[in-house]
Amino acid sequence: MTRLPLILLLIFSCSYSANAQLSKGSYLLGGQLSFSSTTNSYPSYYPPQDQKYNSGNFEISIGKVIRENAVLGMVISYTPFSYNYAYYGNIVGPLRISNNGYSIGIFYRLYKGLGKDFFLFGEAGASYTGSTQSGKDSTGSKVLSGSGSGGSVYVMPGIAYKVSKKCYLELTIPDIFNVTYNSTKTTAGQQTNKIDQFNISTSLNANPLNALGIGFRLIL
Repeated sequence: MTRLPLILLLIFSCSYSANAQLSKGSYLLGGQLSFSSTTNSYPSYYPPQDQKYNSGNFEISIGKVIRENAVLGMVISYTPFSYNYAYYGNIVGPLRISNNGYSIGIFYRLYKGLGKDFFLFGEAGASYTGSTQSGKDSTGSKVLSGSGSGGSVYVMPGIAYKVSKKCYLELTIPDIFNVTYNSTKTTAGQQTNKIDQFNISTSLNANPLNALGIGFRLIL
């Protein structure tokens, strides 16, 4: 059985006998931090090259418990991404390209108690996204710029641990299922390209340790 059915089975088949103790009318203030890094080696290149990809997600959210164990809220996030030894069109490389993304959206989260202060949760949400892009050559000169906008819909599972009466620590698999649309416009020298993309993806294809996110929730 693959990881996706296993995780979905845990989220949607757990007993409701344990209480997550989130009462109607409470507010949850939270944040999340995730980071991933991947290196691809190309020994056949001359000289040999390692392309390194770094990405992260920094997020803050606030939600209201609309019924026991169910939270509806708003989230704002910042997502930086960079990779070196990249190539773009006819620009003499290698380049270092960075992309700064941001989003604002809404989410719905459902908690299920596991007992001993541990809880499973599933979260679904939708957001508007935007981004800015830049690229520099080996001398540090800026040779590429761009911007983009779009939207996304996602599903994310996680585990929460009740540290105290008012604080939960969380471990998540961000974007276990993600549908995105993005329109970007990039200018490199005298050339301008516009790309419209529609994508369906899952983080389950990645190394689980690289895909994990760490977050917290405070009950107000």
